[in-house]
Amino acid sequence: MDKTTKERLVKELRVLFANGNTEKLAKEAVKELSDFTGTDITYIFQKLTYVVDLLSKLTEGSAIVPNSFNVSLSAISVVFKILGTKLKSSSPPVEKDATYLALLRYQNSELKAEAVGLEDLLFTTHAYLNEIDEHAHESVVIRLEERFPTNDTVRFLGKLKAKAQELLTTSEIPSARRASVYINLYFRLAILRTMVLWQVFCIKERSGYDEASTRAVLAMINEGQKSDLEVVRYVTETSFQKVVFHTIFHPTENENFLHFLQIQQYWIPNIGQDLSFCRQTHCIRSSKKPEIKFERTSMLGGRIRGGSDMSSDCKFQLEPLKKRRVDNVFYIRSAKSPGHYVYMHDGGNCFSASHRPGPEGQWKIVQFENDKSPPQYVLSPLKWPCRFLFLKSFLGSISIAGTYSSKETKDKGLWEILDL
Repeated sequence: MDKTTKERLVKELRVLFANGNTEKLAKEAVKELSDFTGTDITYIFQKLTYVVDLLSKLTEGSAIVPNSFNVSLSAISVVFKILGTKLKSSSPPVEKDATYLALLRYQNSELKAEAVGLEDLLFTTHAYLNEIDEHAHESVVIRLEERFPTNDTVRFLGKLKAKAQELLTTSEIPSARRASVYINLYFRLAILRTMVLWQVFCIKERSGYDEASTRAVLAMINEGQKSDLEVVRYVTETSFQKVVFHTIFHPTENENFLHFLQIQQYWIPNIGQDLSFCRQTHCIRSSKKPEIKFERTSMLGGRIRGGSDMSSDCKFQLEPLKKRRVDNVFYIRSAKSPGHYVYMHDGGNCFSASHRPGPEGQWKIVQFENDKSPPQYVLSPLKWPCRFLFLKSFLGSISIAGTYSSKETKDKGLWEILDL
């Protein structure tokens, strides 16, 4: 990008940053739009996040004044051209692609074939758009959206959305894992769809040939985003009916879901990133029998039982795993003896260890918001997903143990985590 183009770009972009340090922000935007030194997948999505945000600012409110952002739109078109090419080159071959291999494991060869076909169509459309410059004939630009596979995209994403929603309420772990694959694939294709449609919009808006069809493309982008956010909400809004899915689904294992959240700058409810929650000392008590609390004993290897006295042995801290905060995965650490952690033994009973445990003591915690206060939670170790902690009575004593029974979990495995 030459000096004159950069100066014109700064002049255009000042309008978008009128409420801030206008000159500085405009120059930073020019730098973002002209710097393509990064190559890894993280860089690609950081850059994509930036340009989508820039376009959102540019298109919000009233219609764009014709020819007011031509240089900016040309620069953003170049960004999409480069990012799409990088994204395509960074994709593994179909036979080695983790998402497509997962579909085959679930015997979804037909769905895999459809997904591969749609992805190829979108990348082919992207390649075609890369060749449309400022000198393209009016007849080409006016009908540009016809090159976009609208029907195929809407139909297939709708199918994925329906299949995922159908499986979210399953009580079977394999079905919940399959739902995770569908969701990750949905957002992979949704990101690509959005990028290509924005590319179409930039070219048409820059040309100024047909305002009505340009607005129609923007409406398609907005409608797609609305549908995508419906999927996000359905995936993230917790309920006991979806408890198996909530326990199995880890955002860090579904990179396309995380990339979508990043691009849309969408925050999901998350206790792992709630610093106040993580810094507090807690009492973990039964929702059904509030007088019964987690208690670490000094007997039998530090067994965890249900205690009725509010002693120092009933105080715990929830320590999030550093790279799994967004997954709501924690260690449960004794506040009285900070070097001791709660873990589940093979038999299902819980004890404390004098070291950070492995997956047997790394706890997925799912929070349920309800009309009651405080919220309710279920807890299960990563080693045994959906083996939820519940109150287990035996010979007059109460222990904290794991169960795979949905009935026992709902009856005796809902917990309240209170700040002390």
